[in-house]
Amino acid sequence: MAGAVRAAEAVSPTRPRPAAGEGPVSNMLAGPPVAVLDKMRDAVRDWRQSHND
Repeated sequence: MAGAVRAAEAVSPTRPRPAAGEGPVSNMLAGPPVAVLDKMRDAVRDWRQSHND
């Protein structure tokens, strides 16, 4: 069960998206691309912070 939770956290968006809607269909369509963009933004932010120090 813990592995499933970690996997879900790894692919879920990191920020709420009110414009994406609350319905299951909109979550299924918008969720994966938004999650990838969030992870990329987080990676760039972390990389910039590590290189500014």
